[in-house]
Amino acid sequence: MADDLLKLSDSWGHSQGDGTDIAPLVPFEQALESSSLRRNISRDDFLKSTLTQLNHQRLIPLLFMLPRRWRLQPAALPQSLRNLGGVLEHGLLSPLLLAALADDLQHLIAHEGKRQPAKKNAMDRWCQRSIDLDDGSSRLLPTNLIALQSISSPDSAPPSPGAGALARVAKGFSAELQWRNEGLPFLQPENARLRNRALAQVLNVLGSNRLPPPPGSSEPFRFESCDRSSALITHLIAGGWQCRARFRASVASFGLGASTRDGDQWSQIPLAVPYRTGLCDSQGEERRALLPHCSLEMELQPDHGEPFLLQYYQGTEGLNGWAALNDLNRPWQNDRSNGTVAYPGPELTGETLSAALDLCDLMGAVHNSAAQQNRLVIGGYGALGYCIDSTAMLEVAVRQTTHLFPLTLGGLWRQRLDDQLNQLLENGLKASAETVERYRQSLDTTPQDLFVNRNTVNDANRRLLASQPPHSPFALVRSLNGESTAKP
Repeated sequence: MADDLLKLSDSWGHSQGDGTDIAPLVPFEQALESSSLRRNISRDDFLKSTLTQLNHQRLIPLLFMLPRRWRLQPAALPQSLRNLGGVLEHGLLSPLLLAALADDLQHLIAHEGKRQPAKKNAMDRWCQRSIDLDDGSSRLLPTNLIALQSISSPDSAPPSPGAGALARVAKGFSAELQWRNEGLPFLQPENARLRNRALAQVLNVLGSNRLPPPPGSSEPFRFESCDRSSALITHLIAGGWQCRARFRASVASFGLGASTRDGDQWSQIPLAVPYRTGLCDSQGEERRALLPHCSLEMELQPDHGEPFLLQYYQGTEGLNGWAALNDLNRPWQNDRSNGTVAYPGPELTGETLSAALDLCDLMGAVHNSAAQQNRLVIGGYGALGYCIDSTAMLEVAVRQTTHLFPLTLGGLWRQRLDDQLNQLLENGLKASAETVERYRQSLDTTPQDLFVNRNTVNDANRRLLASQPPHSPFALVRSLNGESTAKP
């Protein structure tokens, strides 16, 4: 296998939408080589010094992103991840391994959790009637539009752009190579991002109203007198808001960014996770691709001001539910108009959007309660499906088909999710018969890409291509799309 899976295409940068004036790109391997040479140490020593700075729970995505010549021996890894080292060295990541990793992830990480203070579980996060602010304080959720639209950030220094969960624990390889995207603005101003977070949690708590109320529980949460997320969207549309949702897929970097500095100039390092697809190309060779990040993206546009940007998925944040779509402006990865995000299928509006929101409520109740009952780490991420699986399940429930690949949710956890649904229904879960039936059908019929045969290969290839961004700096994506990588 050629060591060029993350090679950048010479064709990138010829369109104004590529944004190379604000975000010049440099290949990951070139950045690693340059930084290690500046420090005048070997690759092994350079990586060892880096890994000692990283939280092991957050290490797995980074390990899979390393170019092959930078893959390390098992001895360079923490004890719990050493067996993963051999897999990394030979580039063996595949849908089958993802499924195995989803189950083993619970065991690889659990031992570290025992030494950590107790954290909120998936259900706590989903039902939380406040949002946590970056300064360590919290704020109660607003209960009406006036309070939501007037919400603003406290007077404090804003966090560094790109300082997500992984960026905060990763200190950076050196002064020249940083684990964050320096020099890039966010897509929206700070107060708009805070409102996105608040509305996302409002939708989560409205979804939690469907759960059987525990003894002595408080009154159901209401926003604008609505106690359901679908009812809220209907209310917003009646008030003149433009509301739509789209299934989306983009190249995944697990929230991790990187940039390198040459003097005063910061160049951005596109990150991605290559994997084996288990599918043959026309020459009989196995296709390689880059893992996608998938979600249901929802845009709510009031008469005036910034739109609210939200996304639903099973996430590393530790729950199944809604989160703010608070992206940095990464033109090579998540631009909503230049083709680096794929939007397969028509958008959801009106009654179809309302039905999708009812399904999000139901899936949040089932998945988060299953994560709590089974004491799963990271809210059951992987075991209950990755972001791709949760989005595909929702798409199948809404459309009876999906455009996403690879799907790895195993039969064991599909059974447990069905059992959890039955238990919740017996205890009084509030959901319509149609919504329940759509979810059951999705559990039964959402594809699984662990073993592809002649009856499923055409559909798997269709979904693989449909989940690729139409436009990308990665030559591998352009090759899958049949685009020429030669400079025009």
